[in-house]
Amino acid sequence: MFQHFIVYLFAVSPLVSLTGAEAECPLQLNPQRVVVRYGGSVEVNCNTSVLHKGMGWEANEGIVPKIINQNLITWRVSELIDWDIKPFCYINTNDSKQCLIELPVTVYKTPDSVSISTVNHRGPMKEGQQYELQCDVHDVAPVQYLTVKWYKGQTLLHQTTFSDTDKTPVNKTVTLLIRPDRADDGAQYRCEAELDLGAEGPQPSPKYSSEPLNVEVYCAEAECPLQLNPQRVVVRYAGSVEVNCKTSVLHRGMGWEASEGAVPMTKNQNLITWRVINLTEWDMFPFCYINPNEGAQCKVELPVTVYKTPDSVSISTVNHRGPMIEGQQYELQCDVHDVAPVQYLTVKWYKGQTLLNQTTFSDTDKTPVNKTVTLLIRPDRADDGAQYWCEAELDLGAEGPQPSPKYSSEPLNVEVYYKPQHSSSTETIIKDDKVMLDCSVKANPAPDYTWSSDHLNLNISSSVIESSALSPGKYTCTATNSLGRDSKVFILKSTGAEAECPLQLNPQRVVVRYGGSVEVNCKTSVLHKGMGWEASEGAVPKIINQNLITWRVSELTEWDMFPFCYINPNEGAQCEVKLPVTIYKTPDSVSISTVNHRGPMIEGQQYELQCDVHDVAPVQYLTVKWYKGQTLLHQTTFSDTDKTPVNKTVTLLIRPDRADDGAQYWCEAELDLGAEGPQPSPKYSSEPLNVEVYYKPQHSSSTETIIKDDKVMLDCSVKANPAPDYTWSSDHLNLNISSSVIESSALSPGKYTCTATNSLGRDSKVFILKSTGAEAECPLQLNPQRVVVRYGGSVEVNCKTSVLHRGMGWEASEGAVPMTKNQNLITWRVINLTEWDIFPICYINLNKGAQCKVELPVTVYKTPDSVSISTVNHRGPMIEGQQYELQCDVHDVAPVQYLTVKWYKGQTLLNQTTFSDTDKTPVNKTVTLLIRPDRDDDGAQYRCEAELDLGAEGPQPSPKYSSEPLNVEVYYKPQHSSSTETIIKDDKVMLDCSVKANPAPDYTWSSDHLNLNISSSVIESSALSPGKYTCTATNSLGRDSKVFILKSTGAEAECPLQLNPQRVVVRYGGSVEVNCKTSVLHKGMGWEASEGAVPKIINQNLITWRVSELTEWDIFPFCYINLNKGAQCEVKLPVTVYKTPDSVSISTVNHTKPMIEGQQYELQCDVHDVAPVEYLTVKWYKNQTLINETTFSDTDKTPVNKTVTLLIRPNGNDNRAQYRCEAELDLGAEGPQPSPKYSSKSLNVEVYYKPRHSSSTETIIKDVKGVLNCTVKANPAPDYTWSSDHLNLNISSSVIKSSALSPGKYTCTASNILGRDSKVFILKSTGIRPTFWTVLTVFQLSVALISVI
Repeated sequence: MFQHFIVYLFAVSPLVSLTGAEAECPLQLNPQRVVVRYGGSVEVNCNTSVLHKGMGWEANEGIVPKIINQNLITWRVSELIDWDIKPFCYINTNDSKQCLIELPVTVYKTPDSVSISTVNHRGPMKEGQQYELQCDVHDVAPVQYLTVKWYKGQTLLHQTTFSDTDKTPVNKTVTLLIRPDRADDGAQYRCEAELDLGAEGPQPSPKYSSEPLNVEVYCAEAECPLQLNPQRVVVRYAGSVEVNCKTSVLHRGMGWEASEGAVPMTKNQNLITWRVINLTEWDMFPFCYINPNEGAQCKVELPVTVYKTPDSVSISTVNHRGPMIEGQQYELQCDVHDVAPVQYLTVKWYKGQTLLNQTTFSDTDKTPVNKTVTLLIRPDRADDGAQYWCEAELDLGAEGPQPSPKYSSEPLNVEVYYKPQHSSSTETIIKDDKVMLDCSVKANPAPDYTWSSDHLNLNISSSVIESSALSPGKYTCTATNSLGRDSKVFILKSTGAEAECPLQLNPQRVVVRYGGSVEVNCKTSVLHKGMGWEASEGAVPKIINQNLITWRVSELTEWDMFPFCYINPNEGAQCEVKLPVTIYKTPDSVSISTVNHRGPMIEGQQYELQCDVHDVAPVQYLTVKWYKGQTLLHQTTFSDTDKTPVNKTVTLLIRPDRADDGAQYWCEAELDLGAEGPQPSPKYSSEPLNVEVYYKPQHSSSTETIIKDDKVMLDCSVKANPAPDYTWSSDHLNLNISSSVIESSALSPGKYTCTATNSLGRDSKVFILKSTGAEAECPLQLNPQRVVVRYGGSVEVNCKTSVLHRGMGWEASEGAVPMTKNQNLITWRVINLTEWDIFPICYINLNKGAQCKVELPVTVYKTPDSVSISTVNHRGPMIEGQQYELQCDVHDVAPVQYLTVKWYKGQTLLNQTTFSDTDKTPVNKTVTLLIRPDRDDDGAQYRCEAELDLGAEGPQPSPKYSSEPLNVEVYYKPQHSSSTETIIKDDKVMLDCSVKANPAPDYTWSSDHLNLNISSSVIESSALSPGKYTCTATNSLGRDSKVFILKSTGAEAECPLQLNPQRVVVRYGGSVEVNCKTSVLHKGMGWEASEGAVPKIINQNLITWRVSELTEWDIFPFCYINLNKGAQCEVKLPVTVYKTPDSVSISTVNHTKPMIEGQQYELQCDVHDVAPVEYLTVKWYKNQTLINETTFSDTDKTPVNKTVTLLIRPNGNDNRAQYRCEAELDLGAEGPQPSPKYSSKSLNVEVYYKPRHSSSTETIIKDVKGVLNCTVKANPAPDYTWSSDHLNLNISSSVIKSSALSPGKYTCTASNILGRDSKVFILKSTGIRPTFWTVLTVFQLSVALISVI
C-alpha cells in the first residue's frame, strides 16, 4: 500500500507544486462563488485566454472530462444534492504545468418550521418572575449564515448568530430569558429565522417567523391564601364591577386597597367584596390583602381592563380626490377615534365582503387614543364601483363582552378610470348593407373614436360605420380617453368584383412558439416587375424572375412583427398582403390558492380561490378554467392586447356545502390559438387544492319506522365534520347513551329521539320502534294524522279504535280528554290554540296488554306581522354602476323552517332564501340582496315576499305576504348614442342634442357661428350657418358632447377674415395685440371683447384688438365683418391667460426621520396658484435624473393649487440623494420659449442601510504595502470584527496590514443595527518556488529510503 502512495504522490506532484507556490492560474470563473438551494440547479463557466493541452472540471457531481480544443467549459448540475461539494476547474498549460481554481459553493436549505414555546411552564406568567422562551428552528443549512431574532410586537429584543461549520441541515434551539411585568400582559412574542447568504444568495434574505406567543401576566403572589372570583375583570368605562375575595385561613384582618371602592380591614369575615358602581379610572390596580394569624401580610392583585368602544370609525383616501387611475397606487386611511385599550384593537379592511388585511397594535396605552391605519391599493377596471370599508374590533378575551364589539366605517365608493381595451385587435368583415364596423369599447371616461384608412377622406368620430359605404381594405379605429388608447383593425372584404392584390400566402396565418421556426410561401399567377417580403426578421429583397418566394426565420424572437409580401404588377400599382403572425409562449407555472383564508371552510360561507398563471403570451388566446374534480365550474377569457408574456390572476367565489368535503379544486390554463395553432391546444394545470368543509349534522329523514328484530338496529349515524356526538331520549330509556347505534331487540316499542351535535349545530331524528309479536302496534287511528293550525285558531282531531278496551283518552297541555271507557272515538278539540310547542297524544288501555299511545304532530304557525324592504346605509338616488344592499325584514313569523323569502324586480324573480332554524315560536328574519343598478333600472320597483309553505295539511295556496315596492331612482350621466351627426340644413331639420340622463342635464352649445348662449337641447338648422356645432349635456355625474356637422345645399362661403396671430398666450396682467384682416368689400368690421373692443369701422381692411394689461381669465374676443353680399360672420380668437406658480415645495408625507432601505415612502409636491392647470406638468427628479411626471386634465382657467405625490423605495445608493419637483407650464408654440419652469428646493434624503460588500471574497498577495481592506459603506457606520485560525486578538479596525499576517483565510464582518455582511480575504504568499521543490524533493527521498529499509 505504501508503494502505491509513493506512485500517487509522484503522479500529482506537478499539480501540488504549482498550487502550493501560489502562482496565478490563468483561469477565470464566472461567477466566482455560488449559492444554491438544495436540489436546485447550478452552472459556472471556466474560461482561459492561454493555449493549453486540456482543461476540465473535477467534482462529485457534474464532472467535465478534459477537453483540448475549447477555452470555455461549464460545470453544470441540474439537481444539486451534495452538501459539501468542492468543484475545481483545472488546466494543463503548454509548458506541462497543471493548475486549478476551486469554486466556493454554498448549498442552503430554508427551515422546515420555526416555533416558539415556553420552557417548563404553562399558563399565565407572574409579574417579576423569570421565564425562559425557546425558539426551535428545524432542518436549516448552513447554520453559520443563520440569525435568530426575538421580537416583542414589532420591537427587536435580541438576535443570535452561529459559528458552527456544519454544512448539512441541523436543528437549532435558542432561548431568551424574560422577566415580564404588568405592561407585558397581552404582549406577543415571536422569533424569526433569517438566512443571510450574502450578495450571491437570494434577495431579500429568506425569513421565516414563528406563530406569535400570547403572554398573559398575573400579578398575584402564589403563596397568598386568597382566592378572587372572578380572577380578572373587563369593565366598560363608567360601568359597574364587583369581585369577591375569599380565604379559608384564620386571620387578623383582610381588606381591599384600591383608588376606587377600597374596603377597610375587616377581622371577622372570610369573604369581602370590592365594588364600584361607576368605574372612571383607566389605570387601576386593586388588590386584596390578608394578615394571616401565622405569617406576614400578603396580597393578590386583580387584573382590571377598562375599555371604551370607539366614538367613530371613518375611511378616506390620502392626498387624493376624485376617480382613481387603473394600475396606480393609492393609500386608504382608516381613523378610529377614542378607543381603549388599543392593544386589544384589530382594524380590518374589506372590499365588499372580502377581508383584505388586518392590523393589531402593541401599544400599552390604557387611556383612549386615536389610531390611524393605512392600506395601499392598486385598483383595476373590475374595481370601478367597488366599496371599501374598515372595521374596528375590540377582542377583550373570554371575560369581555361576547361577541366582541365591532364598529364599521361608511363604505368608500371607488370610481376607477381605465383606458379602452378591445377584446380583439383585428376583425374581418364581409361588406354588406346590414353589417357594421363596430369599434365600441368600455372605458372610463367614455372614449373618443377616430378612424384611419387609405380609403377614408373624412374625419369620423362615431364608433360605428356602415360597411356598405366603404371600399374593401383595412380600417383602423382608435378609441382614446385621457388614460390611453387602443386600436382595432377591421379588414373589409368584398363579395363583388372589387379587385384584390394578386398574391396568395400559404399558409394565410401562422402561429409560432417563441424561438421556433417559421416559413410562408408567397405566390402569384400574374406577370410582374418584382416581388418580395418586408419584415423585421427574414426580409426577402425584390425578385423579378420568380412567382413564388418564401419568408423564412429559423428562430423567431420578436413578439410583435408584421411581415408582408408585395408585388409590382406589370399593370397597376404596387400592392401587398400582410401575414398575420401570432407568437405564443406557454405558462411557466399555474398555481391555485385560497385568498385570506387557511384551514377548513364552513358550509354555506363564501370563499375566494385564486389562480395564478405566470409568463404566458398572447393573453387574448388564454382561457382559465376552474374545475371541481372533473366538473368544469367556470372559465375566464381576456381582452388584453398584450403580445408579450404577462402574469394573470383569476379568482373564483365558492360557497361549499357538505358534498364538497374532500373535493379537489384546480385551475387550468388553455391557449387556444385556433386551427393554425398546436393541436390539441396546450393545457397546463395547477396542483389540486384539497378542500375540507365543516358542516353540521343533517339526517336524510326526520323519522324512521323500525320493526323490532334481533338483527335490526336504530342507526342514527350521520355524516358531519367535525364528527358529531350523539344523545338519545325516550320515555323508555333510563341510561345516557352516546353511541350512534342501538340494538332494537333491547328496547321496548315506542319513540326514540337521537340528536347528533357538533360545533356547527345539531339535528334530531325520531325512530318509531314497532313490534311483530305480542308487542302489537297501538290500535289507534288519528284523523287527520298531522295538523297545521294558525296561532289562536281552532283544531279538532278524532282518535278511533276498533278493539275492546278499558279506557281511552287524550293527554295534552290544552284540550285534554279524560279517560273514557264506553266510546271508540274521542276528539281532541281546542277552540283557541295558543301554545307553540304542543305534543298531544291519544292513549288506550287494552283489555289484553298494557297501555299504548300515538302522538299527533302539530305545527302551529303565524303569518308575519309585516314584510318591509329598505336600503342598507343609503338614502336617496343610487349611482349607476355602484353596489347597494337591499334588506328585507320579516317580523314575527313562525315556524321559520317553513319560510321562504323571495326577491323580485318588477315581476322577475331574482333570488330566494330558506332557513334551517328549528325555532317554533315567532322570530324576526332579515335577508339582504346586493344589486348594482344601471340606467335601465331607473324607476324599477324592487320588492320582497315572505311565503309560508306548510305542506299539504297547511293552507292552500301557501300564505304570501309582500312588502311595499321600493321605487329605485338611478342617477346616471348623459351618454349620446353617437358622438357626431351630419345634418343637411333645412327648414324642417333640427340639431337635436336631447339625451336621457338623471338628474336631467343642462345643455350648452359652442361654435364659431354662435353669439348667444343656448340652453335648449334643440336648435333649428335653418337659422344657422354651415359649420361645426358642439353640444354638451352635463349633470352632476358627468358630461357628454356631440358634434353636429351642418352642411348647406347652397353656396354659403366661409367667413373671409384672417387673424394674425391665430392664437395668443398672455401672462396675467400682460399686453396683447392681434390683427384682423380682410380682402373683400364690406359694410363694416370690428372686434367684440370684454376688454379692448374695437367699434365697427367701414373704411379699413385691417383692425387691431389691443389690451395693455389683460386681467380677465376667461375672455373670448372675436372679429366680425358685415359683408356687402351676405350676412355678418365672425372668427373667434383663442386666448390663453397664464400665471406661473407662486411657489413649488417638496415634503415627505407622515415621516420625519431617516428612511430605511427597501421600505416605501411618499413624497409630496405642492404647486401654489398656477393657471391654466391643463398646461401644467409636474416633474420629479432624483439629483439630475427625471423619474416621473404628471399632467392634468382639469379645465379650470383661474389659478389653482395642485398636490402631486410620488412613492419611493430608497436603497443604499440613495443616501444623501436630492429629490426635487419642478412645475413646467408648456403653453405651446405661441407661449413663452423656453417653457417657464419653477423648481422646489432639494429634499436631502438620509437612508439607513446595512453593510454590503461588493464581493464576498478577495485574494490578496502578501506585501509590505498591501492591506486587507474591509471598509464598506453602511448607515449607521458599521462595526468590524475579524476571525481566522491565524488571529489571536480582537481587531475592530476595518483595515489590517497584510505583511503582519500569515497566509490563509481571514473573515471580516461589518455590522450595524440593520444587519451584517461578511467578506473572506484569501492571503497568499510571494514564496519562492525552488524552496518548495527542495522541500518536496527531500520528502520524496525520505519516503523512498523508508520503503527500501
